[in-house]
Amino acid sequence: MGSMSRTGPVLLLAVIALIMTGGCGDPTGPTGNPDGWMEYAVEGFTFEWLVEDSTGSLRVRMTAPTTGWVAVGFDPTSFMMDADLIIGFVEGGTPQIRDDYGTGLTSHVADITLPEGTADAELITGSESSGETSIEFRIPLDSGDAYDKVIADGTTHTVIFAHGADGADDFTSQHAWVQSASLEI
Repeated sequence: MGSMSRTGPVLLLAVIALIMTGGCGDPTGPTGNPDGWMEYAVEGFTFEWLVEDSTGSLRVRMTAPTTGWVAVGFDPTSFMMDADLIIGFVEGGTPQIRDDYGTGLTSHVADITLPEGTADAELITGSESSGETSIEFRIPLDSGDAYDKVIADGTTHTVIFAHGADGADDFTSQHAWVQSASLEI
């Protein structure tokens, strides 16, 4: 993920390859866990989610085989365009997270940099261990922010998964891996 000039050709090739190979690699999910969490895993990236009706939120855990950033995006219209993106990383033991919006086919910016945009992702925890980065956060099912997607329990959403290269502890460097899936949240 990053600026058009740095990621455009590489992201476009990755997305073309994704489309040509049928999209999702070899997923294991979604599967349910006894504690109510749902899980979807593909090529080392694990996406777990739980709808918290009591708070009107979606709680998410994402883990990837990288010491760089990890990200998930909801409902792009094309490639990254219009996606509600959550990006996180751990640097020096401190997790960081940012709520972004897909402004182009291969570009995104923080919601708060857009007119009336708000930061609606709540960081719960993050860790980096044994070459993996894990970030847990919460987002409202309906934040009211024009740059966030409304997520209704039991509806199907296109979900993008991505991670950066090892050591890419930032919100803008190019992805090292990307996949997508259609999941019922």
